[in-house]
Amino acid sequence: MRNINEIADAVRRDERITRDDALTLWHEAPLWLLGELATERKRRASGQNIYYNRNVHLEPTNICLFNCEFCSFRRREGDKDAWYMSLEDIEARAAELKGTDITEVHIVGGVHPKHDLDTYCAMIRRVKRQLPHVTVKAYTAVEIFYMIRHEGISVVEGLRRLKEAGMECIPGGGAEIFDAELRAKICPEKCSAEEWLAVHRAAHNMDIATNCTMLYGHIESIEQRIDHLDRLRKLQDEAPGFDAFIPLKYHSRGNRLSEAGECSTEEDMRTIAISRIFLDNIPHIKAYWVSYGKATTEMALAFGADDIDGTIGDTTKIYSMAGGIERPTMSVEELEAMVTAAGYNPVERDSHYNPVPRRRSAPPAPKEVEEAVVVNNDTKEHTKNKTTMSNTKIEQPKPQTKATVKAEPKPKSTPKSARGSKSAKTQGGFIERVKHFYGRFPIISHMILIALFGLLLLLTLYFGLNIGTRHGNVIKVPSLLGMNIEDARHEAHNKELNIIVRDSIFDVNLPGGTIVDQLPRTSEVRDVTVKPGRKIYVTINAYNRRMVEVPYVAKQTLRQALNQLERSGLTIKELIYEADMTSTDYVLRESVEEHEVTPTSSIKTAVGTGVTLTVSYHRDEQYTTVPRLVGLNLQQAKNSIWDSGLNVGKVVYDESVEDLIARRTTRVYKQSQSLGTSLRRGSEVTLYLTCNMELVDSLAKVADREAKNYEEQRRKALEKQRRAEREESTIVQ
Repeated sequence: MRNINEIADAVRRDERITRDDALTLWHEAPLWLLGELATERKRRASGQNIYYNRNVHLEPTNICLFNCEFCSFRRREGDKDAWYMSLEDIEARAAELKGTDITEVHIVGGVHPKHDLDTYCAMIRRVKRQLPHVTVKAYTAVEIFYMIRHEGISVVEGLRRLKEAGMECIPGGGAEIFDAELRAKICPEKCSAEEWLAVHRAAHNMDIATNCTMLYGHIESIEQRIDHLDRLRKLQDEAPGFDAFIPLKYHSRGNRLSEAGECSTEEDMRTIAISRIFLDNIPHIKAYWVSYGKATTEMALAFGADDIDGTIGDTTKIYSMAGGIERPTMSVEELEAMVTAAGYNPVERDSHYNPVPRRRSAPPAPKEVEEAVVVNNDTKEHTKNKTTMSNTKIEQPKPQTKATVKAEPKPKSTPKSARGSKSAKTQGGFIERVKHFYGRFPIISHMILIALFGLLLLLTLYFGLNIGTRHGNVIKVPSLLGMNIEDARHEAHNKELNIIVRDSIFDVNLPGGTIVDQLPRTSEVRDVTVKPGRKIYVTINAYNRRMVEVPYVAKQTLRQALNQLERSGLTIKELIYEADMTSTDYVLRESVEEHEVTPTSSIKTAVGTGVTLTVSYHRDEQYTTVPRLVGLNLQQAKNSIWDSGLNVGKVVYDESVEDLIARRTTRVYKQSQSLGTSLRRGSEVTLYLTCNMELVDSLAKVADREAKNYEEQRRKALEKQRRAEREESTIVQ
């Protein structure tokens, strides 16, 4: 393994670095060295140029089939802040953009379950109808793979139809992190890394340019980041077509990974620099200013980024909903000022990184020079001059009488105006020296700015916390579980707290209005305290059982079907497996309350109703393995059982479960079949639940050991199988 000096010398010689080299740089290289090496790579790729374009985003819907852990954008159909644009809405929005100077419309959004390939093609045609001169960059590989798979055609055929509709290039979203284990945790329902790469490979082979991304800063490791970059570099070697790589910073507001927090600005700079150094075959690295903010984006230009995206015009909500810039928009003048301040040359580009000829601005209006009075001491005459840029007019001198002529007094001290001018001159000189230092030493300047910003932040926190918080004035959070909502509001009012109903369920065994969950929750170990005026969010048992329309989930994978049913408030009654020659875990038919659900049916049923799914299995995959269930709550255990192709059998509660409310806090402490047991698809698994968390924790440790042993056995079996295959291959040869 090479040391830092050897790796740095290789980069300066413009040589490719390895994955191990990248890890060494990340963990051991000082930030200034990464900036230097990344800038060296950037100069070879694009010189002193920094690119931007005039673009808008079009986000047709935030209703999404997938429910990723990191996503703050996704909403369910029926949510109050969900939106959906019809084809007419999309065309009307495009019509509003007529006469503007944009060159690109960027279309991405949620994967709406009712959208098919024809819908996506129609969106592009509607935009091109109104804006024929504008480039349409449309749909992530996740959207494209879903629409093509739903249509039942090849990726090439699907891309051909999109291209014919007017799609010129593809953005890079949906890549997240390629590692399979991590992907199973943060976005298990999306297409796999291989499927994402397959879409881009096919696009490149069809001369459709694309971008690529990486969502970083959540729960991934540095090794997983480097692996992600390596797969992108290999695809670019195999099938060139990536125009730019965009590191997308994870923002934590409003999603289920919020506890992971957000990474530091230094980590942002390291990520951008390593990306530029490692991805030697991708022309451009974009610092997406909507993700980073303006100050950090300007800093990123000293760490290898050579693109900052475009004007945006407050047309994207993906980052603002996650805690980014609320109304993202920048004028061309602001973009160019940012680039110029960093010491680089701003270049407007089109969607394919071709420079756009500089647009001429209107000639400046004539500038009038102030009227000046000139005193001639010899002739005692005043000459009044009035000059403009287009015309010069000189008034004739007028003789003055003795009464009007006054001797000019000799100043005894420097006038205030002169002192002001001297101060301004000194101030101007200081500013010029600062600009000169910034231009010569941009990296050192940025590091000084970071240090000053950190000091200011610490001072603000130190003094602000004392002013903005009420130390010592706290209230113990009461337990509201099992109370009626009105009684809970009365008690909360007495304690200076507010009750907010965030959700509802329906349980026939509970009275309407009963509180079944609250946030923040109370604890048996310690008192949970909050400030006066804090909101307590509660979930109540609904007074009436809400009716919902049963979605059509056949003709898709079991996992997608389960997700869609869950979003609709429905559950699984039974999984029935049938042999099929082509695939496993593909939903063939669907029924509810003995009524078959079809694409055209309109069946409504109560929330919580069970749906029966008939699912396929390949004749070689008749058996499945039991997952680990110990430590999960009831709903998590059910989802895991169904996802494994099994059915939920009996649910047994032990004596620690005193009432119906307590059932909601139980966890699985035993399962009828242990982890790794092989069962026929559709078999039942019985669950045993308890409120005794000490029992759950102790048995969970046993389950952890079993899981570790199981994985080790699987690994050994797989290695044995691979050795046998290699030996067989050698014998055949």
